[in-house]
Amino acid sequence: MRRVTFLLGVAVFSLSLQGSAQTKSGGNRAAAEALFNQGRSLMTAGKFAEACPKFEASQELDPGLGTMLNLAECYEKTGRTASAWAEYREAIPLARAAGSKARQDLAVERAQALEERLSTLTIRAMSEQSADAQLEVRRDGVAVRSAELGAPIPVDPGEHLIEAQAPGHEPWSSKVQVGPNASKVSVEIPRLKPTGEAAPATQAPIVTTTATTSAPPSDQPASDGSAQRVTGLVLGGAGIVGVGLGTFFGLRASSKWSDAKAKCTDYPYGCGTEGTDLRSSARSAGNVSTIAFVAGGALIATGVVLYLTAPSKKESVALSVGPQSLFVQGSF
Repeated sequence: MRRVTFLLGVAVFSLSLQGSAQTKSGGNRAAAEALFNQGRSLMTAGKFAEACPKFEASQELDPGLGTMLNLAECYEKTGRTASAWAEYREAIPLARAAGSKARQDLAVERAQALEERLSTLTIRAMSEQSADAQLEVRRDGVAVRSAELGAPIPVDPGEHLIEAQAPGHEPWSSKVQVGPNASKVSVEIPRLKPTGEAAPATQAPIVTTTATTSAPPSDQPASDGSAQRVTGLVLGGAGIVGVGLGTFFGLRASSKWSDAKAKCTDYPYGCGTEGTDLRSSARSAGNVSTIAFVAGGALIATGVVLYLTAPSKKESVALSVGPQSLFVQGSF
């Protein structure tokens, strides 16, 4: 008896779940039908921008071939060519499976017409970054697969947000504008900056120093300042060496860049292994050149100050040091 009661309870519970699911499904279909009708009314009135969200919601609640074709037409009317093309393409096999040749022919015809007008967006990452599985790229908030990088992907005309991030690096983002009528736009993701890394110096800072000295009191022995002058000369000589090294590595960097470009079919793309290595060598030489120029300029400035401010009867010195210039004014 207990077993029979248990089985009856299970049967009643199952029927109630089925009835609840059917009720929910029926509610979705009713809402989808109402939204579809509202979308059709708005389309007829020429209010396409308002009609598209109606069709989208209807399709989400109760997917159907008719709703999909109306949504594709709505996208096409609002200039969203890539979205319309994708909907028409998706409708083709559904129409074929449903045996609706008229709808299949319509979807094929509209998809082919739109294909010639599709605008594309190509997202590229530097070769060493694109090979990094931890690099995450998003287009308008949607993850971009690694296979999509470097490939022209159809997108709707308008503004698109490109984002990139990787562990231990600062995130990067950029907005690009894609035009209509087969516009082709490319964007390259730069090398992501490691977190906390200072930006490299591009030029030596301008330094201005003013110094005025007087002869020591008559009751103290005056220093001839020879040691200070020698130190100034040594530092100045070291600075000249630094500037010379900067010039050498600067010329080397320029030569490497030229060689790298010669190895690329479409610089900075299609460079191959040799072109990439040359580009890396050029970048390293450029960094060394910058550091050498900065250090050399600082040493020359310090040496001049020490030399000119060595004890004497009376001196007034004004010194200005720039990236590629040195000015000294004063009376001695």
